[in-house]
Amino acid sequence: MSDLVFDEIGYWSEIKLEIIEKYGAAYTSILQKQKLKKYYIDAFCGPGVHVSKESGEPVAGSPARALNVSPPFDGYFFIDLQRAKTAHLQGLCGDRADVHIYTADATTCLMNDVLPGIKYEKYTRALCLLDPYGLHLDWRVIETAGKSRAIDMFLNFPVMDMNRNVFWRDPDRVAQDDLDRMTGFWGDETWKQAAYAASPQTDLFSAPEIVKQANDAIVAAFRERLRQVAGFQSVADPLPMRNSNNAVVYYLFFASQKSVAEKIITAIFAKYR
Repeated sequence: MSDLVFDEIGYWSEIKLEIIEKYGAAYTSILQKQKLKKYYIDAFCGPGVHVSKESGEPVAGSPARALNVSPPFDGYFFIDLQRAKTAHLQGLCGDRADVHIYTADATTCLMNDVLPGIKYEKYTRALCLLDPYGLHLDWRVIETAGKSRAIDMFLNFPVMDMNRNVFWRDPDRVAQDDLDRMTGFWGDETWKQAAYAASPQTDLFSAPEIVKQANDAIVAAFRERLRQVAGFQSVADPLPMRNSNNAVVYYLFFASQKSVAEKIITAIFAKYR
């Protein structure tokens, strides 16, 4: 018997899935006119099905939606660490030769098995969804995607996990494991300069008070990092995804090498802001 329990998702996650599906259709339509191989990469892909928190009804996951995009991609790479999820997804996909499913750590699989085949000079292109369960992604993946010059990327920037476990008012109290996860996701310790600053109220005769910065400042610093360090030429203004309490759960980033891609996703984002 399978031990799989489908994840319940809020409406903000359903919106994310709609956005990715809409952009996917635009992406394949444009690339169909060019002599390029186009792939879909989905790390942390899940079983292909979720359950709506609001209705209790099944909701098609990102792999199922990608498989239904028309015109189709030339190939699909789905990765998840949980065997029950990949087994269920395999059942949905059947024996399709264009689908490759990995039960593996996403970072290791992407770096070793998937991303090396997606290169500008190889005439291969990919739409890549990086939707980690919190801070469970290595910056090397993001930078490799940018440096490939061949990948359009959606990225879940998990600010709720960051605020809950890392961005405390007293950073000295944060657990080392959480500091390491943050550094791994960001790529180095410059996240500390983005997340904290000295209070302007500090007087000349006392030690400077460290103040946590607003989400907007941290997000802006990461957006610039995607451009300057990862090498993406176009990074759209990310979309804040809010829960039923209006709290931002994460920011949905989109990065590409093409300004036309940024224009397309900006128009799609605008419908949901």
